[in-house]
Amino acid sequence: MPANLLANGRGRWMAVAASLVISAGMFYAQDTERATPAAPASAPPAAAPSSAMAAAPPPAAELLAASAPVDSRVFDLSLPRGVAPEQGLQVKTIWAARAISMMFPEITTIGGYRQDPLKWHPNGLAIDVMIPNYHSKDGIDLGNQIAGYALANAKRWGVLHVIWRQAIYPGIGAPSWTADYGNETANHFDHVHIATNGGGYPTGRESYFIGSMQR
Repeated sequence: MPANLLANGRGRWMAVAASLVISAGMFYAQDTERATPAAPASAPPAAAPSSAMAAAPPPAAELLAASAPVDSRVFDLSLPRGVAPEQGLQVKTIWAARAISMMFPEITTIGGYRQDPLKWHPNGLAIDVMIPNYHSKDGIDLGNQIAGYALANAKRWGVLHVIWRQAIYPGIGAPSWTADYGNETANHFDHVHIATNGGGYPTGRESYFIGSMQR
C-alpha cells in the first residue's frame, strides 16, 4: 500500500478494514469468479471503447483486490450522514453512500436522486461518486478502489452494477464495455456510478453501520 495512501484518513480506514477482513475479500473474489456472468436487466449495449480507454476493462478481481467487504462481527461503526443528499434515495443506496463517505474522505461530491430516462436515479437506486483529478493516476486509483469497495460489498448493499471508465461491472459477473456516449461524464470517466436494488424507502427508524443496517 503506497505511503501517501496511509498518510490520509482513507488510508487509516482501508488499512484497518483490510487487516480485519482480507480473508473474507479473497473468498468473495473467488466466489465471483466462479459465478455465471449476469448483466443488469437494463444495462446499455456493449460497444467498442472510446480512444481514451485501455485495451480492456480491468477485471472485476483486480478492482476487488483494492478493497474487501467489512465483517460486521469485528468492525461495525455507526455511519453518520455523508456528502450525498439522501432525499429520494432508498435505504441500501443510502448505506452505500454513507460507507463510501466515511471510507474515502477525499470524496466531496456524491450525486443521488435526479430525473433521468433510466430508472436508477429517479427511483433512488443509484449514486454517482465524483472522483477528484480523475485524469491523474491518483484519481484513477481512487476510482478503482471505490469501484472495488462497492463490488466487494455487493451482496451486503444489493449492488446490481458499477460503471467506471466506460466499463460496467455487474455485482456478480464479468465486466463489459458500455456504449460510447460521446463525453467523459456520460462515459463515467469522472465518476463511479453504483446502482443497488434499493431495499425500500427509509422510514426514519433506520440505523446504518459500516457492516450492517437496522430497520
